Amino acid sequence: MAVKQTSTEKKTKVKVSRPGIHAKSGSSKLKTSKNYKKPYAGGGR
Repeated sequence: MAVKQTSTEKKTKVKVSRPGIHAKSGSSKLKTSKNYKKPYAGGGR
């Protein structure tokens, strides 16, 4: 039977710098925006 090994090390999140990018999402709710995405596109709603 295999023995499970447990690790006590915790993975830490690395903060990624994105210069020039202000929003984390690639879409926008504003209809006039170039990144506008319909909320239920292709969902039949």
